[in-house]
Amino acid sequence: MKNSRILMTLLVVVLAVTQFGCASLGKPFEPVASASSDQSVIYIYRPSSFVGGGVSYTIYSGNKAITKLYNGGYYPYVAKPGEVELWAETESKSSVTVDLKAGETKYVKGTVGVGFFVGRPNLSVVDPAVALSEIKECKLIPEEPLTDAK
Repeated sequence: MKNSRILMTLLVVVLAVTQFGCASLGKPFEPVASASSDQSVIYIYRPSSFVGGGVSYTIYSGNKAITKLYNGGYYPYVAKPGEVELWAETESKSSVTVDLKAGETKYVKGTVGVGFFVGRPNLSVVDPAVALSEIKECKLIPEEPLTDAK
């Protein structure tokens, strides 16, 4: 009896932790059709993972908030050609610089590493073949109001 009560409590805690920070994500991955030939697309994505699953973080370009990156989500960021720095910060900062040419598509993968108080963001530019195999399991992150960095 006592063991089943402990087991049930543990199960409730695990379920609550895995649901913390979850967002209502949209449709499964599909390429953007609306980017013009003088623009580029960066797919910012985060494969679903139990580790750090409840942690989400905002992705910025300069001081402009782009999207909040959720576990199992992706966001197509349409940008002008040139160098674009994307960054995220919780208790530590991670950033990548992507050099874009007109009409080009790039992929930036976000993950969560172990932190002292909260998971740490890790951003990396990923080869398209690897990214396409990972992003197909992700769902669209809807637009939401975000606060720009100061």
